[in-house]
Amino acid sequence: MTSLRITDVHVEGFRNLHGVAITPAPGANVLLGSNGEGKTSVLEAIDYAASLRSFRGATRSQLVGHGAKAAEVLLRMAGPLVERTYRARVTRNGREITLDGKRPERAVEYFSGAACVVFHPGDLDLVRGAPELRRRLLDRILVRTVDGYGEALKSYAKALRARNALLREKHPNAKAIQAFDFPLGRHGSALVRARMALVADLLPAAQRAFDEVALRADGIVLKYVPRAPGDQVAFTAAVAENLPRDLARRSTLLGPHADDLSITWSGIPAKVVASQGQTRALALALRLAELHVLEQRTRVVPVLLLDDVSSELDRERTARLFALVETLGAQVFATTTDPAIADLLPGAARFRVHAGSVAPMP
Repeated sequence: MTSLRITDVHVEGFRNLHGVAITPAPGANVLLGSNGEGKTSVLEAIDYAASLRSFRGATRSQLVGHGAKAAEVLLRMAGPLVERTYRARVTRNGREITLDGKRPERAVEYFSGAACVVFHPGDLDLVRGAPELRRRLLDRILVRTVDGYGEALKSYAKALRARNALLREKHPNAKAIQAFDFPLGRHGSALVRARMALVADLLPAAQRAFDEVALRADGIVLKYVPRAPGDQVAFTAAVAENLPRDLARRSTLLGPHADDLSITWSGIPAKVVASQGQTRALALALRLAELHVLEQRTRVVPVLLLDDVSSELDRERTARLFALVETLGAQVFATTTDPAIADLLPGAARFRVHAGSVAPMP
């Protein structure tokens, strides 16, 4: 199995980072430094160039550093066939992206060759937080593996915003609102079908990951819970039928924007029965399942970004995770304040992060 490799990272003006130029090792890379120096921002910059989203939930303006006009990230990625260059430039008013110096024509063209999987402290919310975070997990995988998914996601969001704007008017026009039922049905049903097919793949991948993180997870079930059918005609009819309730709530209630990935343990929501430690292990297993599904669907092992993993997992699970990473052959970037954690990744390249700059360590 081929592993995706980042061969060069250049960052300028992204949060507190300045003049960052890294030539990472093909295997493990450890970013060492005190809290607040910019370690997480390096991972965020890498993932932003690969996914065009901040895993910390930041807006574009928050990514641009104080006093900087723009945040720029450039990645060179070595894939199974060719090396590609990803560039993202973010200003407070917009964003420019290029792939090999050109604007990509399709979402899957951009995302498929830059697959990164991120595990970070906020991932506890994958289990305990809002459905939006679990939907985002599914969408991260699908924009990289299903041609047309990114375009359908964008078109659905555009139609949904327009329909909701009409619903919020002082005197809503029912005919104007109903004009958006067809685009919602067309794009929304495609999203539902793709997500349901993905969850069918995600469950066995998660079961494998439960074993890998030593989580006794008998009885854990992942299930996609749609608010509207995956059939386009049935979806459109359901939205039309729900118009009176939408008018009453002044919002579109049905569709993939309101769906959830249900996680239950012996029939009970995992967020209710899982302990803090079990929740951490479950969140990690979901990220590993993301990696396994991407590997299965693309035949390429994604890059793994581990942010302060030692604060989320005990030492035994951290050691187990690092051993697993080595067997997977994934390139990994891990942040930590503790040099002893870096020792769990023998042979790793080490970088010191201080005041927004990054330098290799001997």
